[in-house]
Amino acid sequence: MWALELLALLPIAATLLDVLNGPHLQFLDYWTILLNFYNPDASLDVGGFFVLRNEHPVALPALFYWLNVLVAHGDNRTLGCVVVAVVVLTVLALRAALPRSLPPVARAGLVVAASALLFSPHGLHNFVRSMSGMAWLTANLLVVLTLLLARRGWWVGSWVVGVVACLSYGTAFPVWVALAWFAWVRREALWKRVVPLVVLAAVFVVWKIAYPGAGADQAPGSDPSQALYTFLSAVGHLWTANNAGMAVVAGMAVLVGYGLLLTTRSARAPELRVWWALALHALLACAMIGVARIDFGPDYGLSSRYTSQSVLMAVPLLVIAGSVLVRRSWANTPRVAVAAVAAGTLGFALGVPTAINLRNEMREVPLQAIALRAGLTDAYPTTMPEGKEMRELLPRIGHYPFTPDFTLGCGGPELGDRVDVGSAERVAAADKSRKQDPSGFVEESTELAGAVVVRGWASGVGDPIRCAIVVDGAGVVVGGGMVDQIRTDVRAELNWLSNHTGFAVVGPTAAEQTRVVFVRASGRMLWMPTEPESGGER
Repeated sequence: MWALELLALLPIAATLLDVLNGPHLQFLDYWTILLNFYNPDASLDVGGFFVLRNEHPVALPALFYWLNVLVAHGDNRTLGCVVVAVVVLTVLALRAALPRSLPPVARAGLVVAASALLFSPHGLHNFVRSMSGMAWLTANLLVVLTLLLARRGWWVGSWVVGVVACLSYGTAFPVWVALAWFAWVRREALWKRVVPLVVLAAVFVVWKIAYPGAGADQAPGSDPSQALYTFLSAVGHLWTANNAGMAVVAGMAVLVGYGLLLTTRSARAPELRVWWALALHALLACAMIGVARIDFGPDYGLSSRYTSQSVLMAVPLLVIAGSVLVRRSWANTPRVAVAAVAAGTLGFALGVPTAINLRNEMREVPLQAIALRAGLTDAYPTTMPEGKEMRELLPRIGHYPFTPDFTLGCGGPELGDRVDVGSAERVAAADKSRKQDPSGFVEESTELAGAVVVRGWASGVGDPIRCAIVVDGAGVVVGGGMVDQIRTDVRAELNWLSNHTGFAVVGPTAAEQTRVVFVRASGRMLWMPTEPESGGER
């Protein structure tokens, strides 16, 4: 049945393509974590690896961040490839956990389902924003390995891996409850049942010391109905596109499915206990999300980074239900395989709207990299590092975008270079009587903190535009941006132009002589003002 299992490679390849086409620049909390373990002089502060971030231990992800800086200058795509590898290992670990009594075709179908759900576009956030996936998905892998070791009776090794999982992310904490339950149902020695609970208590004490708690104005609310809503949406959001209400319904359906299976004797077979343990872990992790994120709004359970917990609820359900059906009748084997592949395909397809939104957000990241390299770090305070300390640290450690491979894409002028724009042609609005002339339009100029983002469209017609830069009155390149953005609306109105005419640039707050300059394939230049224009075809 290896041919059927090969289908499991398709969602992996799709995710890897998203990662490789994603941005170089890292995201949000990464920058704070970086400052925790780097001193201002670029030396390492080992204690910083153990500083909590947003209530979570992130020692293991932080270690990978550091290694990624050493090996790949902090490139988000390289770390994203590592995250993909982590989830591939998770698929293989789940495959190893499948009951040996299942026929090969049923096993193959479940492997395909596990791959499709683990790599569902629902959770694309954790791959294209690799700093997040390095925490969430590594913790999940270690949890699965912990349970596999326990199944083999290697309890000490299981506990060691469980501790490492807790150093990866807080969602690993419930694994100790799952281990205690697993030891109890296997009728292990009393000390093997107690040790996981003792470790859980120790983990909680250490965590509480490291995280004294939120202030009164930051403490989570106590509305049980809101917590229940967020919890159920976290459980079921894999089975809806982007509707929290439907995710709640799906979450309840998943829980009902487990409840019905509990009433079936064959579902409680010893070989399925590890799957019940994994489901128990995921259930408690979703409950943590429900309680901790109670104040973040009713749709917060649909956050892309929470997808992996919904997946860890779904895969055991498919495995246990499939095993029950096969035990009832061997004739159900192909039906189980078909149903598993269909469930995986459905969960994968329903994630497309989330992926589209994420890809749209990713398109703006190159502007953030340019702003960071140009010293405009206050322009994007919610996604980029602020302050002098970070601006000084990144060049010292050779972190992107302070690397030789950073470019504005012109094949020539880069930030800080001086260019002669005296002979540049001003781009005029489109005129249907002069279709072969360069044309363009500044549509929007957005003021940020110490910076401006200019958007519009421009076309060099027969001499295509290679790049866009921002030039001050002295001819110095002080910013840049993106060209060749898809603008079907421009094409619809001006049908002699291509679809790829959109541009967006970022530079310092515009002065009177600041210009947006376009470098064409021939090297000739065009320019526009930084202020929105009026008149013309657009």
